[in-house]
Amino acid sequence: MRLFSPTHILIALVASAALLGGADGCSSDPNVEGAKRNIGLEDYPAALRLLETSLAENPDNVEALTLKARALFLQGQDVRDPVERQPMVEEMMTALNRADALSPGDENIGNIRLAAWAEEMNSGSSILQTSGGDAENLGKAIQAFNNAVYIQPDSASGYYNLGLAHLVGGNADEAIGPLEEAVSHGTTDPNTYVYLGRALLSTGSNGSRALEVLEEGVELFPDDAAVRAELLNAYAATGQADRAVAAYEAAIARDPDDPVLRYNYGSTLLQAERYDDAIVQLEQATDLDPDNANAQYNLGAAYQNKATAVNARLIATEDDAEARSLRTERDGLLEQALPYLEAARSLTSAEGQDPADICMALFQVYAQLNRTAEATEAGECAGQDMN
Repeated sequence: MRLFSPTHILIALVASAALLGGADGCSSDPNVEGAKRNIGLEDYPAALRLLETSLAENPDNVEALTLKARALFLQGQDVRDPVERQPMVEEMMTALNRADALSPGDENIGNIRLAAWAEEMNSGSSILQTSGGDAENLGKAIQAFNNAVYIQPDSASGYYNLGLAHLVGGNADEAIGPLEEAVSHGTTDPNTYVYLGRALLSTGSNGSRALEVLEEGVELFPDDAAVRAELLNAYAATGQADRAVAAYEAAIARDPDDPVLRYNYGSTLLQAERYDDAIVQLEQATDLDPDNANAQYNLGAAYQNKATAVNARLIATEDDAEARSLRTERDGLLEQALPYLEAARSLTSAEGQDPADICMALFQVYAQLNRTAEATEAGECAGQDMN
């Protein structure tokens, strides 16, 4: 499974304090007036006790309900752990939802809801960006986004961040639901489709749904390169070779100098055993980006695999003249494979990665060309016992 980087985490840049400003006015309820004073003094427990008394006498007191939600929100700002805030969020939302039902469209109610949502979004984003993959911190980030979704269940960005937090933690199955919700709530971020497509593909049983999602993403965001690339990868991953080829050709017509497109297309053609076509694309990829070790390796593999196909014909023929011709053709293809495989080995080693797989390919090529010393060295690099 690919690693999911928290690069596209949304940050809810909402000044929650400003949203809660303004005059409170006067109330005929002394408990409400006392609660206002206690809120001003930041004595939230005392304010909440007075408001509970007021609401016991009149459960439909909109002002008391709104103040209760405000006191709980302000009290929650001093609680750093989103898990500990959860019951406070739930109690706050019970009061807010009741107040909203009694006084729909009240600006104060909307401001508290938005401020609380922004607080949870900012909290979750901050924790996620600094989590370093730590499971405990990821759990806190997930809880913060769960709090945000609870506060604003119609906000696509809350679901997006929740899904992304699950992906950062390596839980694709858990990410699918929130990301689907983000899509259904009209997300404006094309990365939602990218990550949802990846999550669906990673489960191994949702390939058709992944294609639906990514095709919808391309339709909605036709100029977004990441969504288009993800759809192309999904076609290849689900064995939709014909659709992948058609889509790659259209994409390359739009952007012929994109080395990643050329590499991916060439690799798809290589898997389809269309070696000549693969070579054309992978040569373009290596010309555009000579430092791409994978492109160098796949180009070498394309020549090597084509040589293997020629060798099968060589083994099958009983005609001496044809055999000599095929042997010359095979060896020529193996010679063409070598510089690309050698470049891939050098680049991979320079990146601090193990080139054993590339060395095995080199061993096979050197051995077929009777280059014994080089074959021995490559075999040792591949971990073979050459004694």
